[in-house]
Amino acid sequence: MKISRILNLLKEMLRSFFSTSSESVKEAVIKSSFINLLARGFGYLKNVSIAILLGFSYETDAFFMAVSLIGLFLIFADVFDSIGVPNLVRARLKSEEEFKRLSGLLLSFTLILTLIAGFLALIFYPLVLKIPRGFSEEALSLTKKAYFLLLPYLLLNFIFHHFGAVLRSTRHFTAYFVGEALFSFSTFLFISLGLFIYRSSLVLPISLSLAQLISTIYMLYVGRTYIHFNFFVDATFKRILQHFFYLSALYGAFHLFILVDRAFASLLQEKSVSALTYGLTVAGIPKGILKLEHMAITSLSEVGGSLEKLNFYLKKIFLITLPLTLILFFFADLLVSLFFGYGAFSKVDIVLTAEATRYYALSLPLMFIWPILYRVFQIREWLKAIFFIALLGVMINGALNYLLVIYFKLGLKGICLGTFGAYIFLCISGYTLLSRKRSKL
Repeated sequence: MKISRILNLLKEMLRSFFSTSSESVKEAVIKSSFINLLARGFGYLKNVSIAILLGFSYETDAFFMAVSLIGLFLIFADVFDSIGVPNLVRARLKSEEEFKRLSGLLLSFTLILTLIAGFLALIFYPLVLKIPRGFSEEALSLTKKAYFLLLPYLLLNFIFHHFGAVLRSTRHFTAYFVGEALFSFSTFLFISLGLFIYRSSLVLPISLSLAQLISTIYMLYVGRTYIHFNFFVDATFKRILQHFFYLSALYGAFHLFILVDRAFASLLQEKSVSALTYGLTVAGIPKGILKLEHMAITSLSEVGGSLEKLNFYLKKIFLITLPLTLILFFFADLLVSLFFGYGAFSKVDIVLTAEATRYYALSLPLMFIWPILYRVFQIREWLKAIFFIALLGVMINGALNYLLVIYFKLGLKGICLGTFGAYIFLCISGYTLLSRKRSKL
């Protein structure tokens, strides 16, 4: 009897993956929790496959650098996704006709952005390939190949995110999360099989592009009723464009921090870029699991981004993250060995990754705080000031990296400490502005 109930539940879940009916938030939470757990698990296994089957070398350095370079253009997809959901929800609450009108406009704009991003990625590739200045000719050659193999991944991301926004705005939460899980699983599968057969780093960018193709086809299928085009210019469109410009800096700060860090890591010994990537992955595990900013945004929005509610979350963040920071700092070697210390993952790989993990962990509380701070600015629609703070934060990260890596010769430790200093600036500046603005709200 119990087995039949479980089978019926699984059938209902499978049916809902391709369903066109909307869900309640309660239904979505139950389903998405299970799906997200699978997605994160496959994301971790992907990294384990790379560590065991390939290990760290200039080849993995080249791949992770190429991902960062492509990430410059992916910022626009992330921002547009964030803008799309609230505007589509407002349109849907007005009328079905208004929703169809706006979703058609956003799909048209998405395709335009896709073409622009692809064009810019091709035009500026000679310039962006100068960023890893310390790479050898072999590493640069592989970076270039990986960069071009990742172009389908870049272009398809825009389509994926557009339909993700549409599905979430119409309460098709499970379909969206299945799309993300499908990408995670496909990436793990293609990387594991590809590396097992070929042991070539070119498997990595090819796998990402193929996985993105499969997940995007799925999103197109479940969102097929929303495939229509429209174009007009009104107050809503102008507001979307304005927010798009300012939010690009906010959402891009984290991506640019990673790119700056990896650019300076290219000046260090081979494997440094890869170790930095894995170190940030391990240090960021708590943030990836909790995703506190996604839960806090609702209650903060309900009170207009009040300072009292913000302080409530800041206290919770420090209570949660300070013990985790201490664990990551003092047990970095053990954790890295436990997670990745098998197969082709050498002792040098463990030492370098543990060092990056240890000093990236110092930024863990601030990695939680910054996304909540800029969401409060977004709620209050005070974007111009935080836009400039984000830009200054990126410049400070670059300056500190130069000072600590080039002048003081601190290596990977200096890169992580540079990020720590930049996050301190972002969080203190953002909170100070919100505190001073309080009396005017």
